[in-house]
Amino acid sequence: MMPNGYILGSISPRRYQVSSEMNRPKPFVKGKRGVVGVMLRGDKLLTIRRSQFVTAPGKLCLPGGTIEVGETEQQALVREMKEELSIDVVPVRCCWRSVTPWGTKLAFWWADLDEAVEPLPDVHEVSEYYWMDHRQIYLASEVLPSLPRFIEAWRDGEVDLPMIWRF
Repeated sequence: MMPNGYILGSISPRRYQVSSEMNRPKPFVKGKRGVVGVMLRGDKLLTIRRSQFVTAPGKLCLPGGTIEVGETEQQALVREMKEELSIDVVPVRCCWRSVTPWGTKLAFWWADLDEAVEPLPDVHEVSEYYWMDHRQIYLASEVLPSLPRFIEAWRDGEVDLPMIWRF
């Protein structure tokens, strides 16, 4: 259950019938590279709930995905945001880097998103999206470990973004 005050966008499971055969979760691959989108609206961070058809189903995280061979981080960010949420973003800068417990090297990119644009989740990859502040993220259930770690790094001044929250 999500805490009070969040802003939710979702795809109703009754509106979209999806076969579980279409996109089975892929196994974790050690050593791959990923890009993560950091988009803000006021003091809210765009977060997603992963669909049941991808690795780590049902987990809350920031949107993003694998950097494909030959892609720059910026190109992967633009492609992933388009694929997952049907949004066009403009990469601003890499604001933080981390490595997941399973060895994926993540590049967190701050990106501009037009205020008038609302994400439209691809039901195969994203079940819902939210605009959440750091308190709501801390209170949320089923969160990928990279998300609270990012918030903690931001709090500790390790993330190259302005401080927008009072911890």
